[in-house]
Amino acid sequence: MTEKEKFISQILGLIKQPLPGGENPIVPTEQQIADLQSAETKQDAINLAQLFGWGEYLTQYALLQDEQEQDTVAQALNLALQGNQTNYLGVDANTVINYGGVETTIGEFGENFYVDGDQNAMEALMPDEIREIQANLINAGLLGSKVNRPFRPGVWGVNDRKAMYELMSIANQDGQGRAEKGWETILQVYLDNPIQEPTQVASYLPPDYTTISNSIDGLFEQELGRKPKEYELKLLADTYSANAKKAYEQKIALETPVDADITPETLEDYGNHTQPVIEEGVTAIDPSARMLSVFDDITAKEQERLGANRDIQSTNRIILNSITGAPR
Repeated sequence: MTEKEKFISQILGLIKQPLPGGENPIVPTEQQIADLQSAETKQDAINLAQLFGWGEYLTQYALLQDEQEQDTVAQALNLALQGNQTNYLGVDANTVINYGGVETTIGEFGENFYVDGDQNAMEALMPDEIREIQANLINAGLLGSKVNRPFRPGVWGVNDRKAMYELMSIANQDGQGRAEKGWETILQVYLDNPIQEPTQVASYLPPDYTTISNSIDGLFEQELGRKPKEYELKLLADTYSANAKKAYEQKIALETPVDADITPETLEDYGNHTQPVIEEGVTAIDPSARMLSVFDDITAKEQERLGANRDIQSTNRIILNSITGAPR
């Protein structure tokens, strides 16, 4: 067991006991325990315990140590009380800032700046308040599927904390703390200056003309018992090719996200669609179906004379599979 793990075990055991004054024991939250376990060093864990308000228990912990270790523990507690550099988000106590027109350090105004744990404070907000912050974080490019940070609307989770950690760290580095509404100010800068996403140029590969021709030959043989005439072959092949390109362009248009701000009311729908949705009034373009329609137009009298009785859906599928190479 490492020194950090020993400390966590002992301090969690101590806070379960009432203080000498008779105060009720503390019940640590799951987040506090997780934060302690994720601390890199024993000193970091002591800093967090001080931040949680466990100062008196830390004193008890120090008194329980061997005499030769008490000086080391006392030094660690002293660093925690002074605001050790690992407490602050994105900076340390000695970071130089310009504050109120005066060059100073973060540590001189330590209570004003964000420390580890502040990114979790939003957990206590009402769901509607959380949703409003989440919408702004998405629009700022700090939360959501585009930055690989999924979230639950109205619930302050791990990725929400990561986004807030980032904002608070930048605010600290900029010398803007609680009094200056630091994280809110930095968030507004993000919202006012959105990062432009690179435009993706879609490449289009037209269907193979020989494959289309062979499919058309098969259609005429199956339906009319003859080969297509030259003009029929060209007309149907051009029809398929033109509509294949239109179908591709429609697919790209439907899959391209609309550049609109997310609101608290639209969080539920954000990033939830895995397939493009055909909007009402928009007809999906099916190249093989449109080619078959033209075939019917130019051979209607011949089909009537031959008494053709075709399964349209089956024929449509055969044409498409023939052209795309899928099994029949």
